[in-house]
Amino acid sequence: MSGHDVAIDGDVVRKRYHRTSRGEPEREWAALVLLDEHAPGLAPRPLARESDPPVVVMSRIGGQPLETVLTPGLLTATVEAYLSLFAVPVQPDTPLRYADPAAFLRNNVEWIEEEHGRTDVAKVVRRALAVSRTWHADPPQGLDEIRDPVVAQGDAKVDNMLWDGSRVRLIDFEYFGVGDLAFEVADLAEHVSARLRGLRDPDAVIAAFDLSPSQLARAEAYRIVLATFWLLMLLPGNPGHALNPKGGAALQAAHLLDLLDRAV
Repeated sequence: MSGHDVAIDGDVVRKRYHRTSRGEPEREWAALVLLDEHAPGLAPRPLARESDPPVVVMSRIGGQPLETVLTPGLLTATVEAYLSLFAVPVQPDTPLRYADPAAFLRNNVEWIEEEHGRTDVAKVVRRALAVSRTWHADPPQGLDEIRDPVVAQGDAKVDNMLWDGSRVRLIDFEYFGVGDLAFEVADLAEHVSARLRGLRDPDAVIAAFDLSPSQLARAEAYRIVLATFWLLMLLPGNPGHALNPKGGAALQAAHLLDLLDRAV
């Protein structure tokens, strides 16, 4: 079940939240207000906020979700949108994004312990879980830190990027907060909604942000963290299993093993 309902009336969107335990309405409202001030046009404008039930009213922005293979032009437009987002000044009172890097690492470590002994998955999946478990036992130092703080959308699903024919705009800021630049770039490269369907070349996404050597090294490490998370999500019985193509877990496992081999 979705955590919200959306009602559209002309140029006005009303987003009603069923789940609020992660601060979704507060995060989204704060993001829209901040972006309206510092990056107008990148996201919907905030119009009103209601508390009972929790609703954020915002402007409607045009465009279609980027559920397509990214041509060089679309990749450039996508990167420009996120560079505009990352250029927004981080406010002192902004919380960490939901599922920040440290939380991702902790979650992976705990989840791998629960899943790594499974026998109902393909051999490549078992191997990927075992190798990733070893990597997570001693990850590169500092991955649980925010080294380069940026404003983060918090969800790199392709549905949350709209192409209007001239630019990419961003929606859905329920997990908004402070992120780390390398982690956010890795999230764009590794999000299963695009990568598993071959809509983006992850290496091209990373390269397009022109990261420094240290940022690039962190982004590559975060790719392992995120790829592991998505493999865990895709396993039978887990939340992402029914949402992706048949054989998706094996494809994700092979991709994770490739990232781990590159890290050696």
